[in-house]
Amino acid sequence: AGFRAAAEAIKNSELETLFLRYAERHLRFRTELQEEMTRLDGKPSDSGTVGGAVRKGWQEIKTALGADSAAALLKSCESGEEAVEIAYADVSDQNPTGQTYTLIEKHRKEILEIRTRLVRLVNEMKDGVDFQKNE
Repeated sequence: AGFRAAAEAIKNSELETLFLRYAERHLRFRTELQEEMTRLDGKPSDSGTVGGAVRKGWQEIKTALGADSAAALLKSCESGEEAVEIAYADVSDQNPTGQTYTLIEKHRKEILEIRTRLVRLVNEMKDGVDFQKNE
C-alpha cells in the first residue's frame, strides 16, 4: 500500500510510474511469500518480521504524504525500503534452504535495487535536482 499511496500523492509522472512499478513488485513479493508459506504447510500472515517492516515503512510514508514534498516522500519510501531490506536480512540469517532460500535471495536482490534507486533520487534532490510537477 505504501508505494501505491506514494504514487497517488506525488505530482510527477516519472515518480508516479516508478512508485507504481515498485508497488507491483511488492505485491508479487507478498504473493510469492504467501505461496511459499503454504507450500511449507504454514499459514500466511501479515505479521512477523517482513510484515512488521512493511507496516513500519507504510507509517513513515503516511507521515510524508502530509508533507506535500517530493523530497519527504522519497526519503520516507527509502526508509521504508530499508526496513524491508533489514527484515529480509533477518529472515536470511535464519538459514532457509532450497526453494525458500532462492526466493528470499531473489527478493533481497530486487529490494536492494529499489532502495539503491531511491537513495540516488534522494541524493539528487539534496543536490538541487527538482522533479517537475504535473500540471
